[in-house]
Amino acid sequence: MKSKSKLSDPGIILLGVFLFFAGIVLIWWPTDVYLMGISLAGWLMFFSYVVWFALAVVYVYWIEKLEKKES
Repeated sequence: MKSKSKLSDPGIILLGVFLFFAGIVLIWWPTDVYLMGISLAGWLMFFSYVVWFALAVVYVYWIEKLEKKES
């Protein structure tokens, strides 16, 4: 049986995307840039819900594709 690399696991890859996006928001947090009276970091956090949903959808389809391929 061939051993699969842990780095090619969809969960690990999507976790890297999650950490990258969270890092951008946290690095941006101390800056005082405002758009319509709300901090830009706040806007990033608000729009990140779309990113989290997209990551969840991608993960589900990716795992289903891998499971079909294995069976």
